[in-house]
Amino acid sequence: SSDYAPHSRGHRSRSFDLHPFPYNYSSSSNNSSQRDSSYHDNSSRKRSRSPSRPNQRNLQNNEYDRPRSQRSFGDGRPKDTRYERRPLGPTNGNGAEMHRAPANEFHRNKNAENYANASYGSDMNNMNNYHSNYYQPPSRYDHPKNSSHERRPLSSRQDFSSNPTQRNSTHLFNNTHTIHDLIQIAFANLATLKPSLTAAFWNKVSKQMSGRNASNSRLPRHHDELGDHLNQIFEHTQNTLSLFGPKDLSQAIYSIAKITDTLRKYGDGGRRSARGDDIIDVLSSLLMNSDMTPNKELFLSFACASRDKLDRFDARGLSNVAYAYALIGYVPEFDDESNLVDQIATQAAHRSAEFNAQGISNMMWAYATVDKPHALLFQAMADQIAAYEHLGEFKSQEISNTVWAYAKAGISHPKLFEKVANHVARIDVLYGFKPQELSNIVWAFATAGVRHQKLFEKVANCIVGQDNLDRFIPQELSNIMWAYAKAGSNDPELFEKVANHIVASDKMDQFNTQQFSNIVWAYATAQFPHPKLFKKVADAAIRSKGKFISQEVANLLWAYATMGDINMQLFLSFASTAAKLIDSCNNQHLANIAWAYAVADVDAPSLFNIHFINKCVEKKNAFKHEELTQLHQWHLWQTVEKAHPGLPLDLQEACYNEFISEEPTVSKLQEDVVAQLSHIGLDPKEEVLMGSGYRIDALVEVNGKTICIEVDGPSHFIGRSKSPLARTILKRRQVPLIDGIELVSVPYCEWDKLGKDAVKKQEYLRRLLGL
Repeated sequence: SSDYAPHSRGHRSRSFDLHPFPYNYSSSSNNSSQRDSSYHDNSSRKRSRSPSRPNQRNLQNNEYDRPRSQRSFGDGRPKDTRYERRPLGPTNGNGAEMHRAPANEFHRNKNAENYANASYGSDMNNMNNYHSNYYQPPSRYDHPKNSSHERRPLSSRQDFSSNPTQRNSTHLFNNTHTIHDLIQIAFANLATLKPSLTAAFWNKVSKQMSGRNASNSRLPRHHDELGDHLNQIFEHTQNTLSLFGPKDLSQAIYSIAKITDTLRKYGDGGRRSARGDDIIDVLSSLLMNSDMTPNKELFLSFACASRDKLDRFDARGLSNVAYAYALIGYVPEFDDESNLVDQIATQAAHRSAEFNAQGISNMMWAYATVDKPHALLFQAMADQIAAYEHLGEFKSQEISNTVWAYAKAGISHPKLFEKVANHVARIDVLYGFKPQELSNIVWAFATAGVRHQKLFEKVANCIVGQDNLDRFIPQELSNIMWAYAKAGSNDPELFEKVANHIVASDKMDQFNTQQFSNIVWAYATAQFPHPKLFKKVADAAIRSKGKFISQEVANLLWAYATMGDINMQLFLSFASTAAKLIDSCNNQHLANIAWAYAVADVDAPSLFNIHFINKCVEKKNAFKHEELTQLHQWHLWQTVEKAHPGLPLDLQEACYNEFISEEPTVSKLQEDVVAQLSHIGLDPKEEVLMGSGYRIDALVEVNGKTICIEVDGPSHFIGRSKSPLARTILKRRQVPLIDGIELVSVPYCEWDKLGKDAVKKQEYLRRLLGL
């Protein structure tokens, strides 16, 4: 059998990794900045004030009792300004007021009308009606006299729409700007561009680089000028790193890492401009090396700037920085041989209670991705999750990424997996889970060796209940089936639905070689026969045989041999492919390939030559029990059946000793057959060891001829079918050829039909043995 993890392929498993969505600072800004911005807003929103508000004035003795011409207007601002002061009550000792009302004609008339219709005295409901209709633009509460938050007359306010260099810093960049706009605005403000705005600039660029905004990335005619501007913004970013605060650093690192990842995808897809006048080319020259790897010097400078400030980063910042470096696949190391991710892990482990669901998910995903399973961090975060009363805060993606990370890192935490499994199993329906999330979850549980039948049943029911599987990409399908086979959760409806979907698919070119190998391995391990699926995969695999690696070849051939599905064209085609990959094969690959060809009985001298034998000798100390037994069966086939050179004597003996070392077990079925043999006058000998190394269930003498009787129970067949397993096929073929005696089989399905009728059983044996 094969233990093939879908993630062992390096870059081939990259598309399977589900990148989490880190926190986005661009959508939230400093609270005080937000209040300042709304305070200077020209919005026509209304804001009602209830009498129950603590700042409500006593309306019986307020300014509105006086004639309009005698009312006080705070600090004496002229009435002809855009905004006039009209407090609901006397100003406090600091000259603070609660409301400001616009002096335009419409709202003057409207407010006067509401005031005139309100009856003073005891009728407070009518008074409330006045206040609910009184125009009150958003404002902060009490401000000291001459405060900087005071509204300015309209004549003193600037129209920033035509002068981007004068804009309020909070609105300097917005989502309507293209990359070209962003560069122009940032360059125009470069002399006064604060770290917060520098970080915001890169954040907006990263957003414009992705998705539907990518089409806006092409530069106009004067691209040389804009390219130079972008260079200067980049230099400004590097030169001012020491001024960046924790939040600014976190946002800048994440945004530039996101841009770098996008650039790498553009480069891999061959989408770069041939003219070199694209934003992609300009940014690539700044952030990437010529081989499309990240500019490590740049990201190391970010790491050095962050190192001494990590204790001031909040949980969100730590999570985003870890995510950013995982996204580009770079772990910055310092002169003292320490690295940034370990330092972040130390900080995060001691502050695990500060992380929310997304922070935990992103952090764990990052450390699993860069292969840095920091034990203290993983333990602290798992304990935090296990301590939650429930996981309602976790979204489906956060759940899947978290368990995926623990499985990928190889860190066991039973309470965490139990918590997640129970949570998912209790959800009524899983249609809110994306295919990739379902795939991640079952893959994680199978890889971690955690069995939870209710979870696997829930996911299987979700998949089977869908009208079709068109939303599932090949990698998700292959890894789901791999997980179910690995976990021993063989759901017949799930296996049937997925197999039928693949058979009906006209997109086999979208499957890669690893996915072909995983799918047939899963069906063979689960012993679920589906000839049409195996035929379709075989045809597709033959067309792409040159792309297979040794592990994929070994598992593909092992699956077909195990299921007894001997596709001659497949085995003949892959002989040359396997021969080229012998040097990259490990001990399991060598044993699986050899055993598969022995079962299939396909002669392949170009593969099983002296080079193959020497490789086996080199790894003889690494072979495990099952691999040595496989090599023993191959050696019998190679030397006796095909008359080709076999293993050297010392390795032969090692294989033989392992093959006969298994203690025989006698089933009730075998005991019943042997008893009936005795009743018909024969003297059966049980568990006889033959010269080939095989053990025979019963050996009898019939008319001077020795006959082997093999009692084949359910474990000798594929599932509940009548198709024999590979080991049954080999034994039935090799014992007569090597030991020179006849072998007959008593299948359980035929024996069970006879019930408890001893007479029928004895008659069956007489007929089988020719008595």
